[in-house]
Amino acid sequence: MRRSPRLVSAVAVLAAVAAVAWWWSSRPSPRQSWPEHAISGGNLLLVTLDTLRADRLTDAAMPRLSALARTGHRFRTAYAHVPLTLPSHASILTGLLPPAHGVRGNGAFRLDAARLTLAERLAADGYQTGAFVGAFVLDSRFGLAQGFDRYESVDDDRDFAGDFAFAQRPAPAVLAGALQWIRDAAPERPWFAWVHLFDVHTPHDAPAAGLGPYDDEVHLVDAQLGDFLDRLAADGRLSRTLVIVTADHGESLGEHGESTHGLFVYDATMRVPLVVSGPGLGSADHTEPAALIDLVPTILDVLARTPDPSLPGRSLRLIGAAASSRPIYLEAQEGWLAVGAAPVSAVVDNGLKFIDVPEAELYDLAEDPGEARNLMSRFPERVPPLQAALREVVTPASASSTAPRDLEAEARLRSLGYTSGGPRTTPGSFAATDDPKRVLPLYERFLQVLADGGRDVPALVAIANERPAFEAARLAAASVLIETGKAPEAVALLEASPAASQALAERLGAAHLAAGNPARAAVVLGQAVADPQASADAWNGLGVARAQVGESAGARAALDQAVRLAPGSARIRMNHAIATLEAGDRPAAIAELVALTAVHPDSLDAWRLLATLRHDAGDKAGAVAAWRRALAIQPSDLDTLFNVAVTLGALGRTDEAREAATRFIALAPRPRYDREIATLLPLTRR
Repeated sequence: MRRSPRLVSAVAVLAAVAAVAWWWSSRPSPRQSWPEHAISGGNLLLVTLDTLRADRLTDAAMPRLSALARTGHRFRTAYAHVPLTLPSHASILTGLLPPAHGVRGNGAFRLDAARLTLAERLAADGYQTGAFVGAFVLDSRFGLAQGFDRYESVDDDRDFAGDFAFAQRPAPAVLAGALQWIRDAAPERPWFAWVHLFDVHTPHDAPAAGLGPYDDEVHLVDAQLGDFLDRLAADGRLSRTLVIVTADHGESLGEHGESTHGLFVYDATMRVPLVVSGPGLGSADHTEPAALIDLVPTILDVLARTPDPSLPGRSLRLIGAAASSRPIYLEAQEGWLAVGAAPVSAVVDNGLKFIDVPEAELYDLAEDPGEARNLMSRFPERVPPLQAALREVVTPASASSTAPRDLEAEARLRSLGYTSGGPRTTPGSFAATDDPKRVLPLYERFLQVLADGGRDVPALVAIANERPAFEAARLAAASVLIETGKAPEAVALLEASPAASQALAERLGAAHLAAGNPARAAVVLGQAVADPQASADAWNGLGVARAQVGESAGARAALDQAVRLAPGSARIRMNHAIATLEAGDRPAAIAELVALTAVHPDSLDAWRLLATLRHDAGDKAGAVAAWRRALAIQPSDLDTLFNVAVTLGALGRTDEAREAATRFIALAPRPRYDREIATLLPLTRR
């Protein structure tokens, strides 16, 4: 119903105008520091822009974010701790360094439930919490959903099996969900919204604006974010809101030979933009080093929440008052996890950066911001204090927290350009040939294969043969072979590996299963799950293999463990429901399918099986409802349409039965469906 225009008082109009003016005023303000607990009990909007370099926060590239920076606090020397999305966001949301939170890479790691997230802290204080995520690499299965009432990620409302195009979603879709959630938030309680925009990450597909592919994407995201904030300000949603905008890491764009990010810890990928703004905070332009682990302490300070002195970061309100600088820890485990190269750890302190690799590096960042002149041989006396600072953090290859590994997830990550290297045991010593700088050319070749679609098996095999420790290339090649129906070739490739690892063992079991040898798969995977780090996919494969060789009890036990490790996996939950059914527990199987469809409402197979079980149990109305959900996903599913028509006829719902029967007869090809057409013809007659 169309409503009449609502009259608004002059005071309300002035308040709204003032809010918008405060938000986007571009006039620079004098340097100020904000008072303690400046927005006590206020809202929080945290925006993370994936892969955004610090040097792109300019009026030319990002006019909207630059305007925001002038009205708040801009930190020009802010550091991420990892040049990868998942571990960096784990630091942002926990306030912990990677060795402490245990997430060292993408895909094969999951934040442990024992780690306390910012969302959990604020939820305990009565906050409404929502997350709106733009890429599969931050899917809820990787542990960051802890404490969020709503976690809207790429995998929420579609079945992505085999559809790599949905590995990310554009900023407008993410921002629309966040805007609606904030507008719907209960006004009597504060809210925390985390918005993650992935668009600046490769591939770059923004309309050409003459700035270059990367900068065109940056400029477009800036405009979209600006519009989002304008809408919130116009709604009055920012009048008591702390707004923080930052990035998880930068992008190399060719510096030091690195085309993207992940392998090195140079400033091109480690320095990020950081803007903190809100009513009562004042404004300042800071040059003192800041770090992403400072965000949680800052938020707790500004919003007057309970502080946590155990956190390694500090409130940015105090950044200029520190008596001395503090070392900032950096790491890049990607070379170690994916390539078998030496892990990279580094520390920035007093304007110096020390990078601990076989061919160690030392840079004076003030004199050499491009990190072109290695000072190790000239100033060796400066190194021991920096090495001591690194030792105080943790050795770079410390224990980590693994995530459920599955081929579908890794395929989606490959479509985003990620290697998805898995955890390895603690390394020993490394030779100069293991320095990531030496491995870079081969790594870049691998990234190019991924950028070209990731399906060039000969190229992947050549890379694996050139460096046997390049596990990611061998695993990627095997995965592609499995996905394309060449599982026996995957078996041969994996068995030819000169090294052994948990990831290789699990993939070999999956290859045997796909090759039609469940008995051998059961043996290989039975050995693999003896490892405490065995993944959900290994347990799932073992369950399927055991079921295929007739070990129903063992199959259900394995799938029970798979569900415990990955309760959000549609594929695993579906297998578990089938095993439960085959064990004779039909009510439990129905309950499992109901739970599955609640989380994955576009799981076609789940709706079909649920409909069949309900029908056989005498719940014909429930069966029709489930079949109709299946038809909404795949309208041309003739078998389901036939079942709907017949069941509606049996229920006496004549008009609905006639409609379904008429549609089936119009779509069904002859002579294949002659018998079904004959069955339904009586239903079409009035």
